[in-house]
Amino acid sequence: MRRPSRTRISDAALSDDEQLRYASWKREWNSTVDRSQWIPKSKASQIIKQFPFPTDDSNTFLIPRKNERLEKALVVEFSSHNDKFLAAQKVKLAAFFSSVESNPLTAEQMNSCICMDDAVQIVAAAGSGKTSAMVARIGYMLQEGLARPEQILVLAFNRSVKEELEARIKERLAGQGDVHKVTVKTFNAFGLEVIGKSTGRKPRLADWLGTGQDIQAITEIIENLRLRDPKFALDWDMFRTVFGRDAGDWDKITQPDDDGRRTSAIRTADGKLVKSNEERMISDFLFYHGVDYQYERPYEHDTVTEDHSQYHPDFYYPRIKLYHEHFALNASGNAPAHFTGDYVAGVHWKRKLHDERQTQLFETTSNGIRNGDDLLRLKAELEARGLKMVFDGKRKATGQEPIPTKQLASTIRAFQQHAKSNGLSLNDLRKAISNAEDGHRDRLTRFVDLYARIADEWQKCLRAEESVDYDDMLLMAIEHIENGKFQTPYTMILVDEFQDTSQAKLRLLKGLKKSAGASSSLGVVGDDWQGINRFAGADISVMVNFQTTFEHSTQLVLSKTFRCPQLLCDASSEFIQKNPTQIRKKVETNNTYAKNPLHAFAADNLASALERLENDLRSLFGYARDGQLNLPDGAKARVMLLGRYHRDKPAKMNAWVRAFARHLDLSFSTAHAAKGMEADYVMILNVTEGLKGFPSQIVDDPVLQLAMPQPDTFPLAEERRLFYVAITRARRQTRIYSLAEKPSRFLVELANDGHLRIETEHSYLKLCPKCGDGTLKQIVGKFGPFEACSDYPRCDFKRNLLSSAKNRTKGASQSVRLSSPIAEGATCPTCGRGRMVMRKGKFLGCSSFPRCRTTAAIAPP
Repeated sequence: MRRPSRTRISDAALSDDEQLRYASWKREWNSTVDRSQWIPKSKASQIIKQFPFPTDDSNTFLIPRKNERLEKALVVEFSSHNDKFLAAQKVKLAAFFSSVESNPLTAEQMNSCICMDDAVQIVAAAGSGKTSAMVARIGYMLQEGLARPEQILVLAFNRSVKEELEARIKERLAGQGDVHKVTVKTFNAFGLEVIGKSTGRKPRLADWLGTGQDIQAITEIIENLRLRDPKFALDWDMFRTVFGRDAGDWDKITQPDDDGRRTSAIRTADGKLVKSNEERMISDFLFYHGVDYQYERPYEHDTVTEDHSQYHPDFYYPRIKLYHEHFALNASGNAPAHFTGDYVAGVHWKRKLHDERQTQLFETTSNGIRNGDDLLRLKAELEARGLKMVFDGKRKATGQEPIPTKQLASTIRAFQQHAKSNGLSLNDLRKAISNAEDGHRDRLTRFVDLYARIADEWQKCLRAEESVDYDDMLLMAIEHIENGKFQTPYTMILVDEFQDTSQAKLRLLKGLKKSAGASSSLGVVGDDWQGINRFAGADISVMVNFQTTFEHSTQLVLSKTFRCPQLLCDASSEFIQKNPTQIRKKVETNNTYAKNPLHAFAADNLASALERLENDLRSLFGYARDGQLNLPDGAKARVMLLGRYHRDKPAKMNAWVRAFARHLDLSFSTAHAAKGMEADYVMILNVTEGLKGFPSQIVDDPVLQLAMPQPDTFPLAEERRLFYVAITRARRQTRIYSLAEKPSRFLVELANDGHLRIETEHSYLKLCPKCGDGTLKQIVGKFGPFEACSDYPRCDFKRNLLSSAKNRTKGASQSVRLSSPIAEGATCPTCGRGRMVMRKGKFLGCSSFPRCRTTAAIAPP
């Protein structure tokens, strides 16, 4: 059989007769393909649609399958052409690619210029020169005549980035003719332009949309509604006093406090300490209704037996002699899985006890508080028994204060921005509440009802001033693009920081691409590893799902960084890619810095941590003064201190800036604000475990979750990305400061993966050999000193520290199963004496057995 040419489909796809028809068919459309340029992926499907393949099939159901094979063949043919075109263009335009930016472009950056597929996603590693790639792509379009300057649109996410891009384009492409006609705008400015050109009337943005002014506007709306509408005033005050603070997840252990400890004591408005947020909500409901109650008063009858201690019911109302138990039961009558003992049996015992003693009992449940009407039932029960209940939202709290109006107004405003950005109606929000299986539906419903009335007043204010807000403006622009009122002049569209795109902005880009026509090209640059702005509406899924969102798209990678040393690239890349949803890439560098780029220090206390930080700055100052840092003549070493929060800024920061100014350019930034910045040396502060540590464990209020993009399901995914941003700001070295009592799980993970050792004031932190997540801390017990895992009770590892052989044997006698595989023959990490040897050919065990009972899976060779 004759071998088909490379441009034909294989014999397995078409018969000999069809191969002949293929050649004839190709002559029909061949002139429509410009083989002097890049052939976009969509060309194959366009040909299939415009030039039906001649067939004599009587079965029309076979035609789609044949068309699919034809399209695949064309894709292969055009891809082969593009590979050759890419190589030729790199040679032809070598001078341009070497001079368009201050440094010659890398091969990856050249690829991102030449590839003109319908939609091109450029995934850029930290410090990989994404701005250079964007400027060069524009220069390439102009150089090759692919677009005129006025046909190129560049969209940025804020004004500072827009101004930087605009300046770079004008500077680097000054010789490209009318380069000033390239349009560089923020999304907001472009939205205003679209509306103005579509309607002939450019809208005016409300004057009160500036930073902080929008919160003030919401606050004024709330106060006006409270004055005019007694029901709103009641609902608002009820929410901020009783429902303002979320009750947390029913089935999860209490969130850690600010010191990293898990806390069970929760303060109520009247100063009592209760054991759950649901009990706090009940207590506050009673307090603001003026109800006299006692919390956990001993039951009036003695219940002490060999099986039971004295019974303390949750609530007691002395005036009406009524007991009230709040049971942590869901709709199925089950208790949370983390509860110890037989909780449900205890519920039955309490009910039976009240029956036997003929005492009055009222019950509420977790499900009833969160998803039912248990508080209204409680009110009705108390009033029916003669208690007068009058709500007073102004009653002076002696314990935890109500949520301040301004704070709640800020939450309302954030919710409004997310809802508008994602195009969510009130019906959408209420549907989301009904679908919240484990959520606090009662609280969510109350919040959305308040939001609806406030949002309605907001829109009335906008209409009265004949103005719009940013979210409405963007939605109006999208509508004009989608309905064809706006005919775009732009054929080449570029978008910076694509990982920060919201669903509304993504919709705008889709409409703009469709309006621009089949010959247009969309190019987006971003890094899903640095997606840290979900709180501002960014949806990280737009990066991951780009190729399914835009047909005929191509993903390119800028993996060569100009910033971090290789060891720092390796550590940060392994760290961020623990999340399987992040786009895979291998980051390499041209940075030849040879010293260890990643250090960590865990102090005994905060004062010691700050003292060590100051000593490190002083040492760095001395090295710079003595010329030991190999800096250009006259240059200062740039040093950036990073914190998770503004509160992490050291009190002595200004004094240090002055003291070290001659040789160090010293600054402080939050990790969020540091994105896009870099320094020679980066020092990350307060990398500890706790509510406001790093990672922060403050969870977004579930009311915001209703309107926000779906979160990444990987634990602490956005905090992981933020930590990645923090450690990759350094051109030379990143130093991390923690506390020995509560090192961050991220820091322990880096140590566990072998990327650093955590230095202490005396030695190094020891990692727990059993779980690998905690560190070992020394404790003195009644049998002497021992080491225990900091992650107790989730990990129960202990190791005796007494020196006698008897005590060593006793202390090491418990079984330890290592969480990670280990190599045969390795030193036992538990006892430090034995070797890990093969046991029954299935696992490894310590050779010091039975003194040491450590086992592990066998690491692959």
